[in-house]
Amino acid sequence: MSFFGANLKKARKRCGLTQRQLANLVGAKHNSVSNWETGQNEPDTETIRKLCDTLSITANDLFGADPTVTPPAISRDELKIALFEGDDKITENMLQEVLDFAQFVKEKYRKKNES
Repeated sequence: MSFFGANLKKARKRCGLTQRQLANLVGAKHNSVSNWETGQNEPDTETIRKLCDTLSITANDLFGADPTVTPPAISRDELKIALFEGDDKITENMLQEVLDFAQFVKEKYRKKNES
């Protein structure tokens, strides 16, 4: 089973839906969800959006990365360049404010998905 299939099954069960119910909600054929969960095929982009809306998850939740792989570290200077397009007037306080806001948003959606 793929990460996608496993993550879809977990999200569907968390919502208390059968495969057939989820298929009906996203306008798919009755056996489509089974095929997605077993990795026989994957839904198109529009159906992925519908799945995310229906299950209150993000595409990243469905296609999540391998949890055993650690992403490469990024320095604060590299982060400033990425977030502020190399603007050299960005202070450490400005960067920290953006990072704090990102953490707030992350926690907000984590709590929403747990509800």
